[in-house]
Amino acid sequence: MSTSSTSSTTSSVIPSVSSTGAISSLGIASNGIDTQSIVTKLVAAESVPITQLQTQATGIQTKISDWGTIKSAMASLQDAANALVDPSTWTARTVSSNNSAAVTATATAGALAGNFNVTVNQLAESQTNESAGVATGTALGSAGTLSIQIGTWSGTSFTAGSAASVSVTVKATDTLSTIASSINAAGAGVSASVVTSNGQDRLVLRGTNTGAAAGFQITGTDSTGAAITGSTGLGQLTYQSNAAGTATTGLTLAENAQDASATVDGINVTSTNNTITGAVAGLTLNLLQTTTGSAQVSVTNDTTTPTTAINTFVTNYNSLVSTIKGLTAYDPSTKTAADLQGDSSALGILSSLSRIVQNQGPSGNTYKNLSALGIQVQLDGSLAVNSTTLSSAMNSSISTVQQFFAAASSSTSNGGLAQQFGSYGLSVNDTNGTLTNRTNSLQAQLKNKNNAITQMQAQVTAYQARLVAQYTALDSKLATLNATNSYITQQVAQWNKTSG
Repeated sequence: MSTSSTSSTTSSVIPSVSSTGAISSLGIASNGIDTQSIVTKLVAAESVPITQLQTQATGIQTKISDWGTIKSAMASLQDAANALVDPSTWTARTVSSNNSAAVTATATAGALAGNFNVTVNQLAESQTNESAGVATGTALGSAGTLSIQIGTWSGTSFTAGSAASVSVTVKATDTLSTIASSINAAGAGVSASVVTSNGQDRLVLRGTNTGAAAGFQITGTDSTGAAITGSTGLGQLTYQSNAAGTATTGLTLAENAQDASATVDGINVTSTNNTITGAVAGLTLNLLQTTTGSAQVSVTNDTTTPTTAINTFVTNYNSLVSTIKGLTAYDPSTKTAADLQGDSSALGILSSLSRIVQNQGPSGNTYKNLSALGIQVQLDGSLAVNSTTLSSAMNSSISTVQQFFAAASSSTSNGGLAQQFGSYGLSVNDTNGTLTNRTNSLQAQLKNKNNAITQMQAQVTAYQARLVAQYTALDSKLATLNATNSYITQQVAQWNKTSG
């Protein structure tokens, strides 16, 4: 399984007073009063709560991310636990042969473990015929039709199979290469090729399939429709059984069609090809060459796959524990607390993991706890695997180890240990679980903070607009007063000159 946590935040930007054109024009007529600076400082003071809210929102977002990390680590542990519950983890088989040149084998999950003696008496073959040599590129010089029938030979007697015969038309101008192409195009269950040696061509015909029932007979008729009985002309390419029960051979028989034959623990078995299935449940034998004695095929339990799964479980458990401990830690030397330090939900999960890992396995199991399998709880709460002890348990009884981890039970505390972890992971990760509830709560808090930031930004913007308006009016008033003052000063100076 896989999980992901999603969060969203509203980007909050404190309004900048320097970006407002009206502010930059303040103070022109204020007789030295820096009204622009006054407005900037007043707006900055009003914006302090926004900065505080943004800091709080960032802290909440960090915690959401932390819980997402825990959720992901929990999902990985749950996946590892589920792998140990999966029967396919435990039923894989390893197959070996002490004579792999003659016999190899594969086994399906759950195949019977044991040693099997296999003697290969004969391999499955396809029928092969070849013609006499003719000068390369020479036309056959005889027209007619070849009829190819698949069936079974018994000595020189031929029994046709259920498939209809296939006809191939031959012209007098056809060479052996032309005839080979025509046979291949006909799809008659026979493949044709031409072998050239010392200036001579030979037509080689081979059954498409192996097995006694995949033999073939080739009969012919000449251009008048009369049956060909001789071995000249088109008869060179026939191979048939006549009424007297003897084979008329235009073609030479190079290889009989035959089934594979073997004995498995003294029992005779046959196959139309060189793969034997069904002789031993779940075991497929691949025959490569005949033997003078027996080859031993061994099927054993595959301990590599479940051992790897156990080590993956331990790795993922340690990763989850390390993640939670790191996020809830306090460093006294730097007096620094981690993001989730003191968080009861995170500490509760850590406590539950510690409790489950020390639980006993299913009732009646030989192995009472993880320690009996060589999986020890360390002082820091992590797990360590003693490979020698675990390997010994696997080789002793892999099914007992499987039950320890995978046994199902209506009681969560009495099931296999992997079953218990899988159930716990599901409970904390579901829609009402600790991880989901904690994340949802933080996301709601973050939404509220962002809404408050948005509202306060609007208030600060309005406050800034009011200040700009007020100080703009003040600038205007001061400009008027300054103009009046200048005028009066000029008049007084003029009066003084006149009176003097």
